[in-house]
Amino acid sequence: MAECDINITDLEDRFNRASKYMQSLVSELDTDHLLTFYALYKQATVGPCNISRPNWYQVQAVRKYEAWKKLGDMSQEIAMANYIDVIARVNPSWEEEAKFEESRGWTSVSKLPNTDAALKDTEKTFLDWLKEGNEAKVREMVSKEPGLSGRMDDIGLLPIHWAADRGHVGILKFLIEQGVDLNSLDLEEQTPLHYAAGCGHMEAVRYLLSIGADTSRINGDGMTPKDIAIDSTKDLFC
Repeated sequence: MAECDINITDLEDRFNRASKYMQSLVSELDTDHLLTFYALYKQATVGPCNISRPNWYQVQAVRKYEAWKKLGDMSQEIAMANYIDVIARVNPSWEEEAKFEESRGWTSVSKLPNTDAALKDTEKTFLDWLKEGNEAKVREMVSKEPGLSGRMDDIGLLPIHWAADRGHVGILKFLIEQGVDLNSLDLEEQTPLHYAAGCGHMEAVRYLLSIGADTSRINGDGMTPKDIAIDSTKDLFC
């Protein structure tokens, strides 16, 4: 019995490490993978799907519901093991990398890659300019095409999430002035405040808090912005 308890504890420890590490893979995964991780996480932490089907027009919520519901009566232990297996297929060296990150302290929600420098100016898109922090170019492009400020990209992030992830306060202010919801959710139900806090961008966190960002909003992992904030930003939350 004691050996069984130890094995379950080991499984839970690996699962917790895997679920935290998965946040660093968000930008590399397609929607199907993200839904798989979401469903397995919910099955592992909550059990079989216990919520009502969302309204038909809540497209993203319906997809997440269906992914979770499809797991049926799968046990929480099997869901944990499957979650770990999927992580290992995506990146066989994930565990070593996760342990290294833990030794340094987890420093971001997403660790979204910054590859903008490799692009020529003529090749850059709106999001490339935004990630780079070029506020003038962002303003110029939005003035010509207002819809850009609220357009979701192929991994389920809005421009405001990228601005928060990069800590570009000026661009955050501009996007919110354009009517973008400061509590906008990405595919993982994370707000701009989650990104800013998790990446340690103190000025961005201060700004978002000053205009009423929701500090109680939980993401898909059940964590508030304060929960995932690193030390430098955690003290900014009451």
